[in-house]
Amino acid sequence: MPRSALLMGGLLLAAPLLSGCKLLDQRTFNPNAGKPPHPYIPPAPPAPPPHAPFLAIAGGTPESEYGPVVERAAKAALSRKANVLFIVQAFAPPQPTPDAQAQALTDVTNHLAAVVASHLEKAGAQPIQIEMHAITDPSATKPSVRVDVR
Repeated sequence: MPRSALLMGGLLLAAPLLSGCKLLDQRTFNPNAGKPPHPYIPPAPPAPPPHAPFLAIAGGTPESEYGPVVERAAKAALSRKANVLFIVQAFAPPQPTPDAQAQALTDVTNHLAAVVASHLEKAGAQPIQIEMHAITDPSATKPSVRVDVR
């Protein structure tokens, strides 16, 4: 009896020590074993740089400077493709109030985009070949016009 009591006491004392042991399994060597895989999704490729406009005219440029250039460029475009579409985009910087913004868009349209369109017509473009837009550009510091062809 003393011997079995001694064994029983030894087992009771050794039980807490054995409970602290970690069993060997597949996670011993690979901590991610058994977890679902996370596939690598590469980031989207960067967007291509924006194409250069056919013509770009900054506000404040005298008409005598850009008028002949616009006409010469329009004649070159019309000689390559008779039904070319000229897209005239007028950009205005943002204004503090909606009324001021509307006035800025009207001014850039009347004083810059319409003049560019008249030079396109002088070069031989039909009015139906000229498409005009006026938009607010937050990155613009002064009015400008871009002419693209299609």
